[in-house]
Amino acid sequence: MSTLPQQRVQTVPADIRFGIMDLYAEYSAALDEGRYEDWADCFTTHAEYRLTTKENYERGLPIAIIYCDGKNMIEDRAFTTSETTISQPRALRHIVSGMSVSVDGEGYRVGADFLILQTMIDRMTEIVMSGRYMDRVVIDGDRFFFESRICVTDTLLYPTSVVAPV
Repeated sequence: MSTLPQQRVQTVPADIRFGIMDLYAEYSAALDEGRYEDWADCFTTHAEYRLTTKENYERGLPIAIIYCDGKNMIEDRAFTTSETTISQPRALRHIVSGMSVSVDGEGYRVGADFLILQTMIDRMTEIVMSGRYMDRVVIDGDRFFFESRICVTDTLLYPTSVVAPV
């Protein structure tokens, strides 16, 4: 019987893990409450934000449903979502679980499952999307930021009116 060599996993200190969890909570609350400028403030200046399908992600394809390269594009998405979108009123809830954190140079690789629920005044609550966040988080001063956020949906089918960030 052969055994594989054990890989040593660097433990992430609790204060770092809690800081990352706070960033995720801040991000979700900003989206759920429609505070898109606050959502944009969760990213670094040179951040990447993508919403893509699991198939494209696994194949390493750059094709994305939403793609923002840099904070200016992220802020433009925030403005467009809050100021120009016309849609029926709805309540969104982002549920995040299954977080994994590992050290990546001067930052952290973070993965977490997400589920987005939507409630409209004339409908039952429904699942809008599920998937996994694949992120790189960095610390600047005492704040945590997303340097990269890739939202990977579990399905090829997604709402045709994806406007709000995931």
